[in-house]
Amino acid sequence: MYMICRAFLRRLTLLVPLGVMVAGSAGCNYTFAGGGGLPSHIKTVYVPPIENRTTQFALTQSFTEKLLDAVRRNLGVQLAAEAEADATIVAELSRYTDTAINFQGVENVGAAVFQRRVSIVAQVQIIDRSRNEVIWNGTGVVGDGEYSPADPAGESTGQEVALDNLVQKIVDGAQSQW
Repeated sequence: MYMICRAFLRRLTLLVPLGVMVAGSAGCNYTFAGGGGLPSHIKTVYVPPIENRTTQFALTQSFTEKLLDAVRRNLGVQLAAEAEADATIVAELSRYTDTAINFQGVENVGAAVFQRRVSIVAQVQIIDRSRNEVIWNGTGVVGDGEYSPADPAGESTGQEVALDNLVQKIVDGAQSQW
């Protein structure tokens, strides 16, 4: 009994400084200066309607909403009308695939599929309107999302994850330039 209590107290002693450190840093904020990854003179962006060259036309609205939200939240800019914007983000959904990635052959039947992957490819440009130059060009940016065919939401689950990953790669690409 004494050894168990001593071991417990030793672990507790190690955890207390960690807990104090976490609690002490809870009020700290970290912010980006100068537009959150874009050049400092870019404060507003315009996003024209998204082109969708895939056969999955329903992706357009979800991709647009996710992209607009990420631009405001992660790049630190405001959305604006085309005439007032400092930059333009042009995006096109160019390819969509849904492939089986985990399956097993079943004699006289074909295959039992356990896992599928949705891949969505986009072409994206961020254009600095004042300098009339492309400040980021994402050619063939891919977002992947996996799902189980047994999931009732099925393919739409994979699509949502793929779109989230795609938008995150666009934000990461824009931020990596500055």
